[in-house]
Amino acid sequence: MRPSQRQYHRRGRTGGQTPGLAPRDDSSGSCRFDGTGRAPGQSADALRAEIAQLQEAVARRPVIDMARGVLMTIWSCTADEAWELLLYVSQHSNTKLYTVAEAVLDSVHGEPLPAPLQEHLAAAVARMRARDGRHA
Repeated sequence: MRPSQRQYHRRGRTGGQTPGLAPRDDSSGSCRFDGTGRAPGQSADALRAEIAQLQEAVARRPVIDMARGVLMTIWSCTADEAWELLLYVSQHSNTKLYTVAEAVLDSVHGEPLPAPLQEHLAAAVARMRARDGRHA
């Protein structure tokens, strides 16, 4: 279909208004960002804290992904199912996801999985198998 045959009106380079909508009033003086590029009310300290949290998440992601791979191999499940297993164990054992992932990786190297995590992982796998109609 050619652009000229489309049944809707696009708001593009000309800045035309969509039919049936009132024009936007930009004269109120309120804007989403101040002149510094930050949202109003966000201090530099809050932004630094957010950056630190994001850096920590990026650093921890490989451990979580490796643990997913281990679970995929051991339990013959998909990446999404492995993620669900980690989440289930984390939530039901009241343990940080990263800590669960570290414990799974440690178990590959001969460390026993802590008993509470082991119990919750077994329950999560049984739940996944029952849902999918597979045998445990």
